[in-house]
Amino acid sequence: MMRSVIGCVVTRRTATPSARRPAALPVVLLALLALLGCVVGPAAPASAGGGPPGSDRDPRAAAAATAAAAAAPADPPPVAADAAGPDPDLPGPWQIGYRTVRIVDSSRPGRVLVTSLWYPARPDASAAPGTPLPGTSGTSGVNGVNGTNGPSGGPRAATESGAGGACPEVAAAGPAGLGGPGRPAFYPLVGNVGFPSASAVTDAAPAPGRFALVVFSHGSAGSRVQSAYLMEALASHGFLVAAPDHPGDTMTDAAAGREERQLALATDRPRDVSAVIDALTARSCLVASRVRRDEIGVVGFSFGGFTAVVSSIGVLSAPADRRIRASVGIAAATSPLPAASLAQVRVPTLLIGGTRDVNVPIARNVDRAFNLLVDSHPRMTVAVTGAVHNSFTEICRQAGLLGAAGIPAVLGMQVALTSAATCWWPRIAPADAHRLADRYTVAFLALHLRGEPGYARYLTSPEAGDARLATVRSSP
Repeated sequence: MMRSVIGCVVTRRTATPSARRPAALPVVLLALLALLGCVVGPAAPASAGGGPPGSDRDPRAAAAATAAAAAAPADPPPVAADAAGPDPDLPGPWQIGYRTVRIVDSSRPGRVLVTSLWYPARPDASAAPGTPLPGTSGTSGVNGVNGTNGPSGGPRAATESGAGGACPEVAAAGPAGLGGPGRPAFYPLVGNVGFPSASAVTDAAPAPGRFALVVFSHGSAGSRVQSAYLMEALASHGFLVAAPDHPGDTMTDAAAGREERQLALATDRPRDVSAVIDALTARSCLVASRVRRDEIGVVGFSFGGFTAVVSSIGVLSAPADRRIRASVGIAAATSPLPAASLAQVRVPTLLIGGTRDVNVPIARNVDRAFNLLVDSHPRMTVAVTGAVHNSFTEICRQAGLLGAAGIPAVLGMQVALTSAATCWWPRIAPADAHRLADRYTVAFLALHLRGEPGYARYLTSPEAGDARLATVRSSP
């Protein structure tokens, strides 16, 4: 969730001289903008993305991908263009691989993004120790130890990508052997306290081919795995998902008193998203051979929903990222954005909210944004009956960890209070909230990011069984 209201934000899309030089504005106006928390954003740089699939492939990556494809088991059977896509209420046809990497943004010294990756895996969904995800450096080794690719046997230093970030470097899979290669993915709450996945396998051999990329932005004082169920759903339906921890805004940061100011985070978060995209699409990083550079979307929860919406238009000093082709905001805190900013969004947008959300009320955030996203085509909202703010997170599973040694008292109290306000009647059952988030997010991105019309049927009015749980509103 967001800890407080972000100040007024004004962005510019066009590269006009006045947008580049806000200092040229009258001094009195600048003072007023500063007083209100309003900042004029910079012009967006030219995009490096959007090329046709395969146009950015490194010869080494092409050779590796060809070899992998030749040796790989068959992909899930193709679906006719006009046939219904796999039901997004259910796990998709792909097995799920998982890996944790570090991404260094060289444009912001010291900002290291610990990032979880979920990806379509081969049908056996298993990996021998040492099996790398092509395009990442190193392996997760055994017992959660980093890979040994360096000349002296230690982890190799991050390689600059030339795009403002660095190629992903393998991070520890999990403490004390948790989540090691071939084992269920481990989703930490803090340290070695967490829960295993029922479907994702660490270092599972990746499926051949290229996939649409989705970057997930967590909520304030959250974590990269706070909506792991949704990441798994996306990967099982053929998306490569990357979820970074936003430094200065995680659960552990909050518990330790290391929180960054929200106004600074409003800028840092979109730049984190762009750094992850840089690292996964840079031509010098072989992982780019797995990514469709013209199919990139952002999904976010709460403050992360704000991040998802503004990433394509820019905010404060964070420029617009034109590579982003669709956005999904779940319980997205959009009320701080002025009408002029929302009117600049040009990508398809889905907003999901809960009717019982008192942290980010649906009327001021979802409904208002829908009315103001006049150039977002298409745009869509889903109001989930009985859902509160954290119904769309893993808080109810995390509450089951309370009592374990190693959980700081402040963090334990936060989890206990949040779960008490989330997990029981009269709120929606967590499984229903998750299923609806899966359904609409997967179908929306499959249709509007990958262009698969077979998923359109899942975005129409809810089927009979869900009519009481979801109210859908859309505009072409």
